[in-house]
Amino acid sequence: MTYDPNNANDPNRPLNPNLDLRTTPSARSNNTWVVWVAALAVIAVAAFAYSQWSTPGTSPDTTASTTQSEPAPAPVKPIAPTDNSATPAPAPAPATPPAAPAQQ
Repeated sequence: MTYDPNNANDPNRPLNPNLDLRTTPSARSNNTWVVWVAALAVIAVAAFAYSQWSTPGTSPDTTASTTQSEPAPAPVKPIAPTDNSATPAPAPAPATPPAAPAQQ
């Protein structure tokens, strides 16, 4: 015996004549914007890297700051330290507490 979906006498068929035979859509997740933001970030980083790699590194021409129009001055010699042995530093005051006030 074969199954006939159009058989109105089938005992297993649903009794509701207004059947909704459409497939229900799956619920969309709300975080699809995260995927788009991540994709745009990757594209932005790739565009920046490509723009940096495609430019020449340096120019072989000299600039005004690299050409020497006059020679650099000689470095200054350090000054010798002064002789402090002639005048000794004053001795530090002793670390004693002040005297207590007199009692009346």
